[in-house]
Amino acid sequence: MHRAYFGVEGLDRMLDQGLSYGSQIMIEGDSGVGKTVLAGEFIKEGLRCGDTCIYVACDEPPTAMREHLLSFEVGTPAYEETGRLIFIDAYEEDESTEKYALADLHNLEKYFALEAEVLRGCEGRKVRLVVDSLSTLLTNLDISNILNFHRTRIKQLRKKEILAMDVFVSGVLEPKLITITGHLYNFILKMNFSGSQNNPVRLMRIGKVKSQQFMSSSHLFTISPVYGILVSAHTGVYE
Repeated sequence: MHRAYFGVEGLDRMLDQGLSYGSQIMIEGDSGVGKTVLAGEFIKEGLRCGDTCIYVACDEPPTAMREHLLSFEVGTPAYEETGRLIFIDAYEEDESTEKYALADLHNLEKYFALEAEVLRGCEGRKVRLVVDSLSTLLTNLDISNILNFHRTRIKQLRKKEILAMDVFVSGVLEPKLITITGHLYNFILKMNFSGSQNNPVRLMRIGKVKSQQFMSSSHLFTISPVYGILVSAHTGVYE
């Protein structure tokens, strides 16, 4: 069975058998800690191994991810022309010039329909879907509507064997909602700043929710302008 990886060497070493298509990954972390960098590496790895990659831009226009990928020497025009890389603009509403754009940023039914439309066009392919960040779309919405959306959407993604990465910004949604939502995902990765104010460090916690608790291992990481995310093999000690 074909397995997938993040494209981050130190992180991928911790995945014994990689990720199966149909898995859902929850990324939760502080603003500016490197979540979008990780999303970019996940897409870069997908393009490298032949997957079709869909990136939903919620916090910045899609151009920001195009520029980010270009900084890692991944030119997007050829991939976009051949349908290997698809951007969904969930940021600019009516001002968007993208082929796929969400006109109402707080309408989950319209988002669900747009995502399903794009995925229908990718049937028969191995697909990576990244929503960066999903918490932005869920802001100020009723908790019951959010949970119904999560359950229905993830069920469909699993059925279609989509390898999905949903990004959440810490502090945007209620902690209770994040905890409940975490149970729906196969794999959870938390990225936070730790250490002291004068000597902050980046900490990555990798694990799953088991028996109502988040069971994880912690690792320090840095971000290189050349190599991207570099994960320490040593367990973090700054929690």
